[in-house]
Amino acid sequence: MNSPTDEQAALIRITLEGRKMNYPDRYDQENLLNLHKAKMSLEQAIDFLSQ
Repeated sequence: MNSPTDEQAALIRITLEGRKMNYPDRYDQENLLNLHKAKMSLEQAIDFLSQ
């Protein structure tokens, strides 16, 4: 799986810090964070299954 771009990583970082963007950008910010969490969960599942 690919890593997030620099811009995506920055959005994830500020979201994890609890900072929120204004609407409508907040929708994209929350969507990106949800996708990142799903990716991390899938990577954990794959690691678990490959052991």
